[in-house]
Amino acid sequence: MKTLVVFLSFVSALFLSEFLSAQTVDIVTFNAENLFDTQDDVDNPRDDTYLPLATKAVRGSTHEQKCEEYNSGFYLNQCKSLDWNEDVYDAKLKAYADVLLAMPKVPDLVVIPETENLKVMEDLVSRHLSDEGFSIVQLDTSDEPESRGIDVALLSKLPIVGEPKAHVVDFGRDRERCGVTRDILQATVELPGGENLTVFGVHFPSGRSPSQCRYRAFKQLSKLANDLPEGSLSVAAGDFNINCNETSSDAYARLLLRGNWYTSPVVTHGCTAPGSSKYVERLLYNWNTWSFLDQILVSQELSMTKPSQKNWFAEIGSFQTLVVHPSQYKVDEDDSGYIEPRRFDPVTKTGVSDHWPVGIRLLKRRNE
Repeated sequence: MKTLVVFLSFVSALFLSEFLSAQTVDIVTFNAENLFDTQDDVDNPRDDTYLPLATKAVRGSTHEQKCEEYNSGFYLNQCKSLDWNEDVYDAKLKAYADVLLAMPKVPDLVVIPETENLKVMEDLVSRHLSDEGFSIVQLDTSDEPESRGIDVALLSKLPIVGEPKAHVVDFGRDRERCGVTRDILQATVELPGGENLTVFGVHFPSGRSPSQCRYRAFKQLSKLANDLPEGSLSVAAGDFNINCNETSSDAYARLLLRGNWYTSPVVTHGCTAPGSSKYVERLLYNWNTWSFLDQILVSQELSMTKPSQKNWFAEIGSFQTLVVHPSQYKVDEDDSGYIEPRRFDPVTKTGVSDHWPVGIRLLKRRNE
């Protein structure tokens, strides 16, 4: 009997070793929620909230006027009174990095919505991720006040191929009601073995905008992907801002089908957990609903269910939220026991983001 147990333990260890040694490319998207530095960007009036109080005091009435121009209510008070000093800024950077470092494997690709500029990414990597071998893509192109001067960034352990691009979302005849949104980031990386993977990073219009605005942005994303050379591998990741009522609709199913995108069934399952962000069902005022505002879509050539001669496929079942650090979650304010993402608190320097990261794994199709 003891011999059998030892043998089974050996087999289990061997199986686990083989599983862990499988070559993977791990992709994560994680909304950084207002990752601003402490410096005033004169071209971005929407960064005035994220300045040290000492800087705001020197600016005096000029600062208050800027705050009043673009904010109201809670956000107006925050713009005037928040002390976004260097210690707070670094705590925010470290909290974000701690989550990535706590993951079972530090991701190979990280798509990061809500980054102000290249500097915040350089600070994140140099201060807290310097051993991970990340290259940075942050083009800082979305400077219109309506987009809050934030962009989608990319961290990559894989070699960057060619020049990354930023694509302005054209809302066409819906421009008046949709306004502007963050540009779509496009970057190509080289997968192990030499094949290229095009990564699209997105941050679509918020839930305050009509659904049509997000759907228009989605259609432009699909056009960019479909314009790639035939047989290209591509993923789209980021904050789609498409709530659970929308992702479970026939309209969204058609968007996926016509765009040749594949996603995990958990994304389209409705408003029950799991999800990457709390979604308020305003009709019922139900806070215990969830949406995958954050998604990772894969192109047809990465599908598990389509024949392909490409060397990589997306293991759709690996798509999941990644709650790996205690700083990521909290119990609801009424202490009822409901769990929700814990956004970063500049006063206590706790929390990380109001979104949870999601991830997916690419595997070799053929293991020679």
